[in-house]
Amino acid sequence: MKKSILSLILLISLTGCGQNPAPIPAQSQDITTPPVATTQTNQATVYMIKPDDNGIAANSIKVGCGDSAVPVTTTTISQYDGANPVASINAAILAIINMTANQFQAQNLQNPLGDQALSIQSVDQNGTQLVVHLSGQFSFGGVCEMPRVRAQIEETIKKAALPGNTYTIDWNGGGQTAWNKTFSLKD
Repeated sequence: MKKSILSLILLISLTGCGQNPAPIPAQSQDITTPPVATTQTNQATVYMIKPDDNGIAANSIKVGCGDSAVPVTTTTISQYDGANPVASINAAILAIINMTANQFQAQNLQNPLGDQALSIQSVDQNGTQLVVHLSGQFSFGGVCEMPRVRAQIEETIKKAALPGNTYTIDWNGGGQTAWNKTFSLKD
């Protein structure tokens, strides 16, 4: 009998003396963790020109000489981040500069910017104010090409910037004034 009581005491002390027993594992469940939402992609919206469309194309903007600036989605070289206007503008401008002339030819869209010597130097942000530093030289093939090129760049920047952000373009270090003068018919 003493041996039984001693065995029982030993058994109780080894099992934790009144502690809850180890939990029984639950049946396996198929729990899928949803993917983390990200705003980064390698796609950007840029603007191409549809000649003689007069702003009729879906979501287009009428530009000088009766043309339309039409938004299209294209692949970018760098990451487009819809939550970061600096990254988004940089990616979108790089995409439109590097587009081939015939990429959207089947849709009767043109890229007059593709024939220009343009580069993006940087994009600076101070609160909601963005400064897009561009450099290069334009060689317009006529008066109608000026508003086409300007619309492509400015509408692409507007689309890439976050709502509430404003922007200016610094052209060849001369600021917004130099940008505006480039598209002026006055000397």
